[in-house]
Order: sequence, then C-alpha cells, then structure tokens
Amino acid sequence: LAPKAQYPYTYEGLCEAIDGYNDGHAEKIFMMGTEHERKSELASFLGHTLHESDEWQASREYLMCGDKKVVGTETYCKPCNSESFDFDNFVCNGAGLVGDGLTFNGYCNRVVEPPAACACEDTLKSESAPLDGYIPASKVFFGRGAIQLSWNYNYRAASEALTGDPMTFCEDPDLVATTPAYAWGAGVFFWMENLKEETTCHIEALRNHDFGGTLNNINGGLECP
Repeated sequence: LAPKAQYPYTYEGLCEAIDGYNDGHAEKIFMMGTEHERKSELASFLGHTLHESDEWQASREYLMCGDKKVVGTETYCKPCNSESFDFDNFVCNGAGLVGDGLTFNGYCNRVVEPPAACACEDTLKSESAPLDGYIPASKVFFGRGAIQLSWNYNYRAASEALTGDPMTFCEDPDLVATTPAYAWGAGVFFWMENLKEETTCHIEALRNHDFGGTLNNINGGLECP
C-alpha cells in the first residue's frame, strides 16, 4: 500500500491512536455502524491520510521543515517558500523565511489566546550561525501528522482530545511528528472533530456514506468544484 512509508507511521501507532481516542470519547472511530460501514470508514481514512502525508512519509510540513538539522535532541527547521524549496533534495535555497533578519509567524494566532490556544511567538527569529535561517521545531505550530495539524489553537484542542492534557502539545508540538500514536492521532482528531458546514469526516463516511463529503471537509476549497 505504501512501500516508502516512514516512521512515525507505524501500524502499532495507528492502533494505539484509534484505541486511545475511542477510550476517551463516546463517539467512536471505526467502531460504529455495520461491519461494512466500519470498513468503509477505515478505508476512507487510510486513503485520505495516504494522500495528505505523501504516502505516510511526511510527518512535518515539507515547506516548513523539509530542510532540517538535528543538534543533540533538538530538531531545527528552515521555513521556506515554494519557489526556493528543492523538493528533490529537501533543501531550501537562500535565506528562507527566517534568515537575513526576517521574523516568522510560527503559525501563531494571537487573536485566540490561552486557554483556548497554546501560547506562542509570532515574531520568531533565526538561530545564530551555523543555524542561520533555522528555528526550533518545538516552538512552531506548522502542519504535522497524518492529516496535518496546524496553528496554535488546533494544537491545544488536539492535545486535550488525544492526551487528556491541553498542555502536552503546547509544550512540545513536535511530539506530533515524532510519536507514532500522535502522528496518526492528528488524523484521527481531524477526522472526528473538524467541523465544516455542520458536518465532519466521520459523519460523512459513517452516516452519509459519502467519500466526496470527507474530501470536502479536508480540502474542499482546493479539490472540490
């Protein structure tokens, strides 16, 4: 199905994400309806996550952290625009979005404040040389996971839904990119709780039997006419 799949997208992590979410919520993912409906919902979920995560290879948003360096236990990302990013070699050419004295928003919405969102910095600055142009992954709320979790307010909501503690992902959002259950859990959270036009992917798949409806919920503005 996905021969190039990479960690953290493990089978064990998927099972842990499903069980963990279902243990804490009355509305269950892949455990409601007839056997056919359960299998159909799971197939829809796997199809979407396969597409959204580049065949289960991307745990972090490529433009934001495809060019990365690891120093000790810390990952540093070089945010980039599409014109400067080399997708073949995962290199951001030039200064990127943070080098040369630029500041970066960090997917920080200051309008939504704690406790409704993670506290965040909207003027992140580059590390000093030799990490010019790079910022710590642990400070940025860019897209991560099987269906990308983005922005500080979504990290707070997902953290509470998946870990029982709203601060887990606020303190280290990169856990979503490095922990199998959370990488899959980001997709589970979106599937079950992202409300668009008064419906969710879960409702569209299970009750309406509409794969197109799940697509509209995820990327309707881009992929649905």
